[in-house]
Amino acid sequence: MLCIAAFIVFGFLSIFSVSYRKLAKKAWYCVWRKMTFRPCDINFSQELKGKLLGKLIFTHPRLSKFLAHFANVIAFIFVILTIWSAIYVSWAGLNLYVYDTCEPTASESCSLAGEFCGVGSLGDEEFSLWNTILRIPDRWKDWKGEDYISQTATYYKPFDANKKTAVELIDPSCKFCKKLWGNIEEAKFFDTYNLSYVVYPIPAGKNNFRFPNSYMMASYLEATKKLPLSNTGTTVADWQLLEKFFGDGDATGTIQEQFNNIKDNPEQARTRIHEFLKDIGYNDEQIKQLQEISDSQEVKDSLAQQKAIVEEKVRTIKIPTIIFGGRRFDRVIDANALR
Repeated sequence: MLCIAAFIVFGFLSIFSVSYRKLAKKAWYCVWRKMTFRPCDINFSQELKGKLLGKLIFTHPRLSKFLAHFANVIAFIFVILTIWSAIYVSWAGLNLYVYDTCEPTASESCSLAGEFCGVGSLGDEEFSLWNTILRIPDRWKDWKGEDYISQTATYYKPFDANKKTAVELIDPSCKFCKKLWGNIEEAKFFDTYNLSYVVYPIPAGKNNFRFPNSYMMASYLEATKKLPLSNTGTTVADWQLLEKFFGDGDATGTIQEQFNNIKDNPEQARTRIHEFLKDIGYNDEQIKQLQEISDSQEVKDSLAQQKAIVEEKVRTIKIPTIIFGGRRFDRVIDANALR
């Protein structure tokens, strides 16, 4: 094991200094003999111990004797740790390639993963090496936005058959969805693509959600599709309401932060949504209808269908995700990349 450890160390050091290359070559020769089931050159082992412990024997003889006696054990531990580290780094690299995060079970802990709200596992799926390998083709496919729009899809601007379709997967309470929307506006992305969205309140367990009012907000977005405004210009009502949710707010925080702080009073959140609906042009009678629609089975079914798009078709573990130009991005991307 000593020659293997020496090859790892001196092989790495020889990248930066020529003086170590001779030892690296000798170590490799010894490793090669080990691999072909032949005894290692004992002279190299003694030479290596002499170089490493030669000076130490005069200053710390006991330590030098200890290291010389257990050199092979220490080398064995070093090699095992090196192999384990290489496997771990390789797995993290594969996760980064497939999931766009080096740790799928705690996706937001990876500093290389960009800006997003983590979803966690999708349904009963487990994050294993085999499942990661099975997902590799997802990185190679030609992603088309029109394949992932919902049955109730609307577009920020009137649909143009001459434009390609882009779709973003969002949670109205995720701050990074707001940030992505800001970049979309800055890039005037909706002038280039037919932009639609899939709304996905990020779950937290079977019956709860990561953000307390996300599902209610999503329900009203769906409700406005069932009861559209007659005079909205080019931007339909649900997009206007979504822009309200992504508003900057006031000194107490962004609109999202204000909603997220209303944890135990859903009626207060509902009242705030009704204020937004009034702002975009709905009257009191229409708002009552929208409340009934938002609680309807039809809206629940629509949200369930959009949940299936995220979890079963796109299979992202990060929100926001945006699909356009044949690619899928599981993070906030800047305005330049959207142009």
